[in-house]
Amino acid sequence: MEKVLYQGTRAQGLRSDLWTLPRVARVIERVTGVRYHPGHVWKILGAMDWTLQRPAQQARERDPEKVKLWKAARWPTAKQTLGAARPGFSSRTRAVSPNALPSAAPGPRGAKPRF
Repeated sequence: MEKVLYQGTRAQGLRSDLWTLPRVARVIERVTGVRYHPGHVWKILGAMDWTLQRPAQQARERDPEKVKLWKAARWPTAKQTLGAARPGFSSRTRAVSPNALPSAAPGPRGAKPRF
């Protein structure tokens, strides 16, 4: 199994050079016929003394022009959508009781009147 992983992802027909746990799980299944959950593959690789390696560079597939376009056109829209929610009640289905006392200003616990 280790020999297959050392050959790299391209030798396994993958388009990028990164090994991910799901990819390793698929290769193990293809080579040995044994299916593992990707989370368990991490334990198997650890037993083989393999460690997490992060790429030193950005992915080759990354297109700087597309990133720039996304930041200019899509991100402002997404950001507005995230901030669109107004502060309100904790329960959207039930309004505050008109008999409820208003809460005190922020401060120590003793600031609220107790009955």
